[in-house]
Amino acid sequence: MAQRYAALIGALVADAASMGTHWIYSPERIKTLSELSHFPFIEPNVLHYKDVEGYYAHDSLTAGELTAYGEWLALYIRLLAEPEISTHQIQQHILDYFGPGGDFIGYVDSPTKALLLTLFSLEPDDWPEDSGSSEDDQNPALCAIPALVALKYPSEQLEQEIDRIVGITHQNELALATAKAFASALNEALRSRRMEPVLNVLKVKSPVEIQDKIEKVRLLDGDVNDLTHVFSLISSACHLEDSVPMAAWILQNSESYTEAIMKNILVSGDTCGRGILIGALAGACYGFGDEKGIPISWLTTLQSGEALAEDIEALLKAAKS
Repeated sequence: MAQRYAALIGALVADAASMGTHWIYSPERIKTLSELSHFPFIEPNVLHYKDVEGYYAHDSLTAGELTAYGEWLALYIRLLAEPEISTHQIQQHILDYFGPGGDFIGYVDSPTKALLLTLFSLEPDDWPEDSGSSEDDQNPALCAIPALVALKYPSEQLEQEIDRIVGITHQNELALATAKAFASALNEALRSRRMEPVLNVLKVKSPVEIQDKIEKVRLLDGDVNDLTHVFSLISSACHLEDSVPMAAWILQNSESYTEAIMKNILVSGDTCGRGILIGALAGACYGFGDEKGIPISWLTTLQSGEALAEDIEALLKAAKS
């Protein structure tokens, strides 16, 4: 149970740690900001985005809060603790939480807006269970996976649940296949607690276009194993075809949870999106505390940490024995 807890909280902490610099596409700017006190848990500031490529989305948040990526995972943790929850019930909760008048405060991405519009435009009885976008192949497709894996489903049932739950938001083939690859890798992390086999599973189970890029970045060695060469192969943006290989490179070149999260932030770009995958896999492999695990000081910096911990405990109690 401790490892599954670490995978879930590891993903949430990774998201919160990355929030203050999210969507700055400049490793040089991130390196400068890393000198600020309390980094990486810094307040979002529009001036940090000045004169560099980026998008300032989190003016309503403060240090230690979750972005929409973390909020999606937190919502899945709460909802999936109910073993018999239906697809339509989940859709209603999504509408209630992310829609107008809901509890969520912050940036809502285009696919989420499209989903909300679909649900708003129909009577609940007419909501399609496969309400997700057939076009979106970005990082939000991975947000449900740590919660689904925590439920300890047999492999066939896990795949069916990924199709059902992820399919609410994503019907894109690449997105669904990559979500299943992430689930397989996370199960391997919980089993072996060794990053090398985890990354092997992630590569083998990923769609072929992602497989090829993972293989290329993992072969980088010596003088060419740096960001300049990585960026010649993949970008730091939100699309899974780039973000999953980038996450694999980061995890292969890190020896602890802290190093993985800091390296992810220094890469820049969609740090929070990659953080769900990186934080979950690193949390499962390295656990809590000591030299390699999730820092206790980071846990206490996470806002609403006690409520999130209670929700995680409820989910784990609902898991298959």
